[in-house]
Amino acid sequence: MRFNHRPIHILVEPSDYVLRNIGDMAMLYAATERLARLCGNSTINVLTDDPDALRRFCPFATPLSAEGRALWLKPDFRPAKLKRFVPKHWPDRIRRHAPRLVSLFWRLKFRHMPDARAALLRFTDAVDRADLVLVSGMGGITDAFPEYALSVLETLNLALARKGRPVVMVGQGMGPLANAELRARASAILPRLHLIALRETRAGLPLLAELGVSKDRICATGDDAIEMAHEMRVDELGIGIGVNLRLSSYSGVSADILEGLRYVLGATSDSLEAPLIAVPVSWVPREADIDAIRGLMPTDETELNRALAIRTPIDLIRQIQRCRVVVTGSYHAGVFALANGIPTIGLARSDYYVDKFLGLADMFGTGCEMVALDHPNSAKKLRSALRRLWEEAPAIRPAILARAEAQIAAGHTAYRRIRDAIGDQG
Repeated sequence: MRFNHRPIHILVEPSDYVLRNIGDMAMLYAATERLARLCGNSTINVLTDDPDALRRFCPFATPLSAEGRALWLKPDFRPAKLKRFVPKHWPDRIRRHAPRLVSLFWRLKFRHMPDARAALLRFTDAVDRADLVLVSGMGGITDAFPEYALSVLETLNLALARKGRPVVMVGQGMGPLANAELRARASAILPRLHLIALRETRAGLPLLAELGVSKDRICATGDDAIEMAHEMRVDELGIGIGVNLRLSSYSGVSADILEGLRYVLGATSDSLEAPLIAVPVSWVPREADIDAIRGLMPTDETELNRALAIRTPIDLIRQIQRCRVVVTGSYHAGVFALANGIPTIGLARSDYYVDKFLGLADMFGTGCEMVALDHPNSAKKLRSALRRLWEEAPAIRPAILARAEAQIAAGHTAYRRIRDAIGDQG
């Protein structure tokens, strides 16, 4: 490794530009903290739409407006005077095969729009100057978010156009990926990355193999957010049942499922004399977890008001530590719980979430189970799993914590590999 005491420039593509998803926030924090610690004299630019929130949450990061990236990704960059010379289908071909030319076209098109031109140049200059381009933890390369997945892939393609510097992805959940266009772009771009660190291997490894990614460019680390939650762990299990649900198109969960879940959770809570504790992860408008959680819990204003104050990973981890078992439709409520040695039941109704929770269960080996909400006996399966894990929680906690520690160690190894790749540039 050779840094030669020179400043290191890093560009981070996050999964949450406005910091409204607590799981994404924790993954971004982990990435920037590890990079800052390992890379010393570094500037870590993070794309964002809310620079003030980023400064408050990630002291290691320098906000970089995502406006320039959004402009660069717009489909038709042909200046008006060149449109008759550049056929309509050429922009896609140029973006795919000569992405650096896209910036030239946009500069021409924006020659009388100084603000747009300046935003574009800030983004492309950050890509050009970066000694490392890193995509922080996410489950973004998937059919569930096709437009976003393509935007990440094209950003990676631009970064790869400047040879000789590492471009990596960390904490990644991959797929499902059946969309033909997405698969084609992924197979053209992902095999060229220096490293892809997966948060789960059950679905991710076979998919990357199908896309042509070499095994020596893949490692399994678990989720980057595990470390923060594990470092905050307490000695004793809580006394409550954590409750979360995600109502969204990509989760496949709709309000029709609430009544059956409410009955199972309420009856189990009563019989175990265990309070239901809200553990919201997403505050994204129209899919905020708290809205679904309200439909699962009794009208307990004290608990719901307490949950309304949860806005950071630390807030959520402390809330989850009040639980003995967590039942969740959000992946990261499960990650935080398991990192604390708390058994988790994942609720899934889409292929995207089935992969997430089965992958999480595979990484931990014990203490994590998935209940398919479209199964005819889902209520019975949930009741049985909840009672069993409630009883087993103290006995299986050491094994859960050991798996968390192994994944944290693997994550540190992956980041050291990234640091060494930066140094190898000389």
